[in-house]
Amino acid sequence: MSYNTFAKFYDKLTENVEYKKRADYISSFFKKYADKCDTVLDLACGTGSVSKYLTDLGYYNVIGLDLSDEMLTVASSKQIKNAMFIKGDMTDFELPHKVDCCVCSLDSINHLKDIVEVKKCFDCVYNSLNDGGVFVFDVNTVYKHKNVLGNNTFVFDEEDFFLSWDNEYLGDNTVRILLDFFVYNGKNYDRFSEEFNEKAYSVNELKSVLNNFNIIGIYDELNLDDIKEDSERIYFVLKKGDN
Repeated sequence: MSYNTFAKFYDKLTENVEYKKRADYISSFFKKYADKCDTVLDLACGTGSVSKYLTDLGYYNVIGLDLSDEMLTVASSKQIKNAMFIKGDMTDFELPHKVDCCVCSLDSINHLKDIVEVKKCFDCVYNSLNDGGVFVFDVNTVYKHKNVLGNNTFVFDEEDFFLSWDNEYLGDNTVRILLDFFVYNGKNYDRFSEEFNEKAYSVNELKSVLNNFNIIGIYDELNLDDIKEDSERIYFVLKKGDN
């Protein structure tokens, strides 16, 4: 799908995401568990914010991969030193060379339509990692889809645009997201609409398609606590090869 208007305002809409804190958290796993981490894949990198903070932490070879031309245009415009951005499908990609570590953050896995696509994604990551490599990803939980996102509307009233973010719970842990942007053009407002689905997967579903990865840990968001019934986002930390 196209993320034309969404990409333009994505960084504004995610100002509360605490990218630096997330990059520090992800990096802590790379440093502790990876045999080495000279090269990092930022899978479904979006506008490159995680890539940017990883390079700030001293990762000097970061590859951002995303399927959206619009997101990649924004990422490339930031001219992030030591990061390159390429177009690719997270369920069907092959890198020019293997990498040491991989991150897939901010519920990108939830954009995959079914567990078959998730397995394809994990297979691609496994094949793209060097032995001893570490893969960190997060997902929105089933709890969040049913109790936080589902059938709720969120409004963003900014200086240059107004956004109505309307969610509809479709069942099967899937939320339909309809974005209506009203963008000020200097005289009045132009309307742009975009729509996509996000699907939540249980921990057991995700475990079932991790194949040969070793599970180092599954944690509540941005800490080392065990996941809870009401956890909204959880992190998986995986390693290719021996723990």
